[in-house]
Formats: sequence, structure tokens, C-alpha cells
Amino acid sequence: MANHGLIVGLDIGTNTIKALAADVRNQQSNIVGVGRSVSHGVKKGVVVDIDAAANDIRQTLAQVNEQAGQTVTDVIVSLPAEGIQITHVNGQITVEDSQHISYRDVNAVVQEALKGQTSVDREVVDLIPVDFVVDDFDGIQDPNDMVGMRLAMSGIAYTAPKNVLGNLKMAIEKAGLNLRDCVLTPLATSKTVLSEAEQEFGSILLDMGAGQSTATVVKDNQLKFISSFPAGGDNISRDISTVLSIGGYDAEMLKLDSGIALTDLANNDDKLMIQKVGKTAPEEISENYLAQIIEARVDQILDKLGEKLSMVSALEMPGGITVVGGTSAMEGIPNAVTNKLGLATKRFAPDDIGLHHPGFANAWAIVQYAAQQLPIQLITKQALYGLPLQQSKGMPVVQSVERVAQRSEKAMPMPAAKSTPVEPVVEVDEDENDIDDTEESNKNRQANAKKSPIGDFFREFFD
Repeated sequence: MANHGLIVGLDIGTNTIKALAADVRNQQSNIVGVGRSVSHGVKKGVVVDIDAAANDIRQTLAQVNEQAGQTVTDVIVSLPAEGIQITHVNGQITVEDSQHISYRDVNAVVQEALKGQTSVDREVVDLIPVDFVVDDFDGIQDPNDMVGMRLAMSGIAYTAPKNVLGNLKMAIEKAGLNLRDCVLTPLATSKTVLSEAEQEFGSILLDMGAGQSTATVVKDNQLKFISSFPAGGDNISRDISTVLSIGGYDAEMLKLDSGIALTDLANNDDKLMIQKVGKTAPEEISENYLAQIIEARVDQILDKLGEKLSMVSALEMPGGITVVGGTSAMEGIPNAVTNKLGLATKRFAPDDIGLHHPGFANAWAIVQYAAQQLPIQLITKQALYGLPLQQSKGMPVVQSVERVAQRSEKAMPMPAAKSTPVEPVVEVDEDENDIDDTEESNKNRQANAKKSPIGDFFREFFD
């Protein structure tokens, strides 16, 4: 990861794969390419078919290459919240040159903090420095060029299951790309979507995707809690298909074109035409009836997440709720969240031309997060991945993780964390009795539904 030049963020979702290319200068980004394709090898944000996912990634990046006018080789990929755990780490070293602390010392103290053991099935994917201490002076954000004899660091390490990371890396490699960096989706989105006041005083980020919904609690500028529930827009589409006896694609289009998440906002006099399976003549339903089907699933998702959020007193924070993700584009979602969880709710979508849709929020956040990285954060990444220290015009440069791995005879091992483990930052509710996860969404049929701006946005994915 670097904070200048061409940066490409890759968001691999359950229904769609999105990529954004940005030209970054002085921590400011200018979007120069956008790509998106239907996702076939991903379930609940996790790669389950490497070849299918690799093919979809290639299609997505081909669009980016054409728009950007150059061939992309390195990508920064988002990591889903599934299985993420948090650990507090600490380390201390004697400064190499007691008259001058350099980034080499920072690299060394990060390596020291990461020494130790983690479980064999997990890897450290990100490390956020919280505080540096030079001798007895604490509260230092960047100790470079300071004078001292001892350097200590405390930070927060995020770990992920090795199998999730391994499949993701393999899909990117098979797509012919180098993995430049991995970024935890809730971390990138919270840092770029929420205001400084919301991050400090406490706020909830609700990511409503196709395969799962994730609530992230942010306070004191840190991720405090993450809870995921394995249901999202795909489940809503399946509900519509089952109740109305219509095909999967027709249900998806009906949801996108006419779906409302709150029955109070639906009009019982507005009629919709549907074509039931096995019937020759179309039938008529009310907009309100469709809203009842959708509202039932949305209520379940919010109830499950609300229970977890109440356990950590998150619903008492003043910052309210910000919703992102493709499912949050549905009419009435902010109102439904406010009614169910009792907090002011707003929906976020990037302001960039062509990206004003909450489904692009995560891909946009990856690029913005990478662009805003400070030198100390880049040095930490170098130490985390075991990369050689490099600087360009006084700024650290982090090489591609895959390129460095290719230079060695075997894959680079991720450093383990020496730390005081705390409770997992992610809780995933696996209530299989409430959710039908056995059927995949049908993405290949033709539609005859009325058009809407939201429907137009996704319609090309299914043609």
C-alpha cells in the first residue's frame, strides 16, 4: 500500500465485485476508473469458488484498465468482518542511535510487539499504532526524528482466519494481480465515512450487504465492537420469490424497482404486476403487500443486531447510525432502522460522479483510507508484512505483499502477536432456523419489471 500514484481498491462482495482506481496526490484522490461485475464464487463476502471469483475479478479489472488508460497490476482488497478478532499488543526496544530515533527503530518496535504466538489458524492482517512512548514521554503519534534511548509502542492488532485469507489471496493471484494490501472493511469505512466527532463520541456503522449485515461500533476513534448476522439483500429476494411464487430474478428486480422496507411508507392502492411460476396470466399485488414481505426480513436482521448492540450499550451513544451497502439503497431503510433501534439514521453514498450509491461505499472507503495513510502507518504496514524499509522523497513506500512473497522460496509467514487477548471483536449469529442459506440467488434470467434509478443501477448485472 502506498499513498501516492495509482491506487486500486477491490471490494469482493456476495452479489457484485467492485473496483475503483484513483490517482492519489498529497492524500487527495481522483477517481479515474470504475469496474463492477456479477459475483459467482463468493458467499457472505467469503470466497468459496476460487476460479469463479478470479474470473469475475478479471472482468472487473478489465473495465478499470480501459477507463484508467493503463493496466492495473496491484490491488488493495477489502476483508469482510467475518471472523475478525482484536488483540492489544505492546513492545519496547533500545534505540539503535540514542541521539536520533528513525523509522528503522519504529520498524523494530513493531516487530517486537508482534513477537509471540497466535493460533495456527489465524493471521495478523492489520496493526494500528495507538501510542508511542519515548523514554518516559507518552502520547506520541510519530516518534521519527525524536531523541531518546527507549522506544515503546502499544497498538491494536486485527487477526483473521487463514482459510479466508488464503482463498482470497489465491483468487487475486489467479486473476493475474498482485495483492498490495489487505484492509479490514469496517476499519476503512469507519475512518472515511464517519465524521471525527462521530468516531470520538460514539457511532454505529451498519453495512447491509447481499449476504450478511454487519454493525460496527466506533468510539474514541477505535473499533470497539463488530457483530455480523448472516442475512441481507439475497435473503429478502428469496423471501419475495417464495411468498409470491415467482422466479429468483423476477423477485430481485421487483425488490430493486418497487421494494420498500417499511409498510408505513407503502401505498396499498399502488398495484404491481407479477408473473407466478406455472401461471399463464399475470397477477396483481399491492405495494403494501410487497413491503410486508420485505419488512419481516429487515425486522429480523435489525432485531438480531440490536440485541448484540444493546449488550455493549451501543444504542446509548450520541452519534447515531450510518447505513451503507447495496441493500441500504432500498427506500425506507433509514426509517426502518430508526424505528427499530431508536437512533437517528442516515444513509451514506460517495459524492463522486457515477458512484452516488451506498453499494460503492466500501470500495470508495478502501481508496480513501489508503490515500490518507500517514508515514507512521505505512512503516507499521512494512513491519507487519516483513517488508524491507524503503523511502521515496522522505516518504515510506510499501511494496506489494505478493511480489515480496514471490522472491522467497516459500510464502512469507505473517508475524504473530504477543499480547493480551481480548474478546473477539466480531460476533456472528448463525441462526440457521431463521435463514434459508441453501439456495443461491438466480442472476441469469430476463425481467419485465418497471424501471427505477436503483433498478437501472443493478440491471446490467443480470442481463
